[in-house]
Amino acid sequence: MSDLSTARPAQMSELHVDSLPSAERIRVTRDSGYFPRSVVTRDGAIVIVYRAGAGHMGSGGYLASVRSEDNGRTWSEPVTVVASPPNDDRNPALGVAHDGTLVCAFWRCRLYHADGTRIPPEQTPKESDAYRTGFVYSTDGGRSWGEPVFAPAGEPWSHYSPFGRILTLADGRLALPVYLAKKTWLLWSSDNGWSWGDLTLVAEDINETTYCVLPSGEWVLLGRENNGTGMFSLVRWSRDAGRTWSAPVQFLENRRLPSDLAVLSDGSLLAVHGYRTIPRGVRAVRSTDGGRTWGSTDLVLLEGKPNTDLGYPTVEVSGGWVVIGYYDASGAPVPMTDPTNAYLEVVRIREEEIIERVR
Repeated sequence: MSDLSTARPAQMSELHVDSLPSAERIRVTRDSGYFPRSVVTRDGAIVIVYRAGAGHMGSGGYLASVRSEDNGRTWSEPVTVVASPPNDDRNPALGVAHDGTLVCAFWRCRLYHADGTRIPPEQTPKESDAYRTGFVYSTDGGRSWGEPVFAPAGEPWSHYSPFGRILTLADGRLALPVYLAKKTWLLWSSDNGWSWGDLTLVAEDINETTYCVLPSGEWVLLGRENNGTGMFSLVRWSRDAGRTWSAPVQFLENRRLPSDLAVLSDGSLLAVHGYRTIPRGVRAVRSTDGGRTWGSTDLVLLEGKPNTDLGYPTVEVSGGWVVIGYYDASGAPVPMTDPTNAYLEVVRIREEEIIERVR
């Protein structure tokens, strides 16, 4: 896809976040923290939902959340969002409805043993039990969560996994990203996330997709290519609020994925992503034209890790701070299945410093 690549600077320069005067690192969890998703609540707090209880793969995983009332500097003790051992509750998508309710979509599956190995087909539960999409709601800003509500069995709910950021639109609707293998869709809600429908195909070559509405009203997405031609991300744009999308454009070079997007106060776009080339870690780049070109500064948030069980970053802009969360399980004794030594870390940087230094 070299002919589709985004305009990339001839030479990228690295800027290590620890060299920025305002930067702070906060270790939020221990032996957990996978796949973090964040939102800013109506009262200005930041809530992160993440996976705990198991490794990247394996049964017994559940979702927990933490809350910060000081723009990411300190965090509450975790509370359980949803747990149903020995099921595997995973892949949270998170948003805030117009009435202030926090909406967390998740995928429940029974496909793995505790050690992460697949259950043989002859022992796999019937389809209606093997895969479920559920929703959990918080009406107190993430301090507590209600009982899960499950979507009906059958498509799209049995196999399609939620992912990432639930968009809150100006017209009152919510847009939920879901994916299955090589395809990604949006589902829509007009009742603050209590019911969903109007399944809209976005693309047939990406999954693990994040969306953002630009100040112009144009939408932009960044999704993980999954057609077997390489490990890279694709950018697309929509001028009709997510109904139709442009042709894909490659995001920088290979192995930058998955991502999250945020619009900064000057209208520029920040893309935070896993960096799966040595020295493995997490990085961020900035665009001043809605993701059509990217600056020459690589902001290094995490690096030097022994494997790629890390990343899946999430980013919020709150109170003049850019607050970025990611997980790192690369130090686990058994990669991918053992959560020992895994952690969720938050890095926060003054927004004006990112605008000034990440060019």
